[in-house]
Amino acid sequence: MDDIDWEPHAAELAAQLVTQGVLTDPTWATAFTRTPRHLFTPRVLGDDGALLLAGQRRWLEAVYCDTALLTQTTPAGDGEQELPTSSSSKPAVMAVMLDRLNTHPGHRVLEIGTGTGYNTALLCHRLGEGNVYSVDIHPGLIEAAREHLAQIGCHPRLITGDGAEGWAGHAPFDRILTTCAIAQIPPEWIRQLADGGRIIAPLDAGDAGPLLVLDKTAPDEVTGRIDPYPAWFMPLRQHAENPLGPGHSTGFTTTGMAHYGTTTLDPASLLAHNPDLALFLWLHLPALRVAGDQQSGSVVVHTPDSLAEVQLTPGKDGSWEVVHRGPRRLWDTIEHAITAFQALGRPDRSRFGVTAMDDLDHQCVWLDDPNGAHSFPLPRVAALVD
Repeated sequence: MDDIDWEPHAAELAAQLVTQGVLTDPTWATAFTRTPRHLFTPRVLGDDGALLLAGQRRWLEAVYCDTALLTQTTPAGDGEQELPTSSSSKPAVMAVMLDRLNTHPGHRVLEIGTGTGYNTALLCHRLGEGNVYSVDIHPGLIEAAREHLAQIGCHPRLITGDGAEGWAGHAPFDRILTTCAIAQIPPEWIRQLADGGRIIAPLDAGDAGPLLVLDKTAPDEVTGRIDPYPAWFMPLRQHAENPLGPGHSTGFTTTGMAHYGTTTLDPASLLAHNPDLALFLWLHLPALRVAGDQQSGSVVVHTPDSLAEVQLTPGKDGSWEVVHRGPRRLWDTIEHAITAFQALGRPDRSRFGVTAMDDLDHQCVWLDDPNGAHSFPLPRVAALVD
């Protein structure tokens, strides 16, 4: 791939990010211009599922577009479904996260989720390879990233390991940047963060997809606002062979006795893809999934153990039919959450923040003020318990 004329493509991509307003720091703009993304993505899956290989015209065009690139899939537990387990993030999202990181010369950065190594290369360009450390759960990804980084003269420290554990042997870090979504702040990250340090991490909150920008305000505590910029990432994995992160499942139950009822809540409100409401619902039902559309005639909401189906056409009395299955009445919980959301004035995501201690029992989301009247515990992920 040495003969590929990639520089004009990289410069055009950087110019697009500047025009979008997501790339405002000239130093980061230079990093995007001078880092060959194609070197880290020799094979990607196109939007149509076709495999694009190095040297193909479609491949080069895809690599230097402002789009996420799927680079690896892994069979799900049933063996019939392939789930994405590695990608090169959308450059605009990368630019926003790097900007929010607010790095300065000499800062030491721990990256959780090496992936292809492209983001690692951007960090090396800005901070120098000696200040960049990166962890990934998949040994094959680490080896490929190390090889591709070496081809451009970068030799940051890379290790195969559980990202939730950080890298204690090289702590403390001034910044921790994670390219996988989390539902709670791993305690080791807080412990390994330097005083005044910052964590940038996508929140694994279903369709809400916001960013966390957390600063270390005490030896055992980080706090900060939720950034509403949409940043959907694959979940943090703690086992290379498991394509799903903690708390994720591909299935749900449809067995058990059906319980029939009605609701006065219009189920179409769940099809509007409101990210602010999605965040609020996630705080009450973190495993909730929503399916359905006008054509199907109903909305189905489910968790791994329960399901509710609501008809989209109301009855003569103006109510909608509901069928519950499983141990929990999901629609009742949804009604309660939406009523509370409306009573609070339908707050947007930027009004929320997170305070987390290095103890999973003391991590919460708050509205407007960390010491205010409205707070919600971050959904507990058993796999992170230390």
